[in-house]
Amino acid sequence: MSMDKNEMVELKANLGVVLRGDFVVLKALMADLDRLLAEKPEVQIVHKHVSASKLWIREGDGMNEGPRNG
Repeated sequence: MSMDKNEMVELKANLGVVLRGDFVVLKALMADLDRLLAEKPEVQIVHKHVSASKLWIREGDGMNEGPRNG
């Protein structure tokens, strides 16, 4: 099945990126990103989290549910 250009524009997708760096630099980068995205209302940040621990991106059903034991 092929999609034409107009159908591709309608498709909503997600982009996950995990960055590691100095906290102050990451904070400045997020401010820059917020300014950039203010000019592109068709793109939104749906989740932000800063942590000194490892962060993971998980795809699939139930990904927005709370923490699980096990």
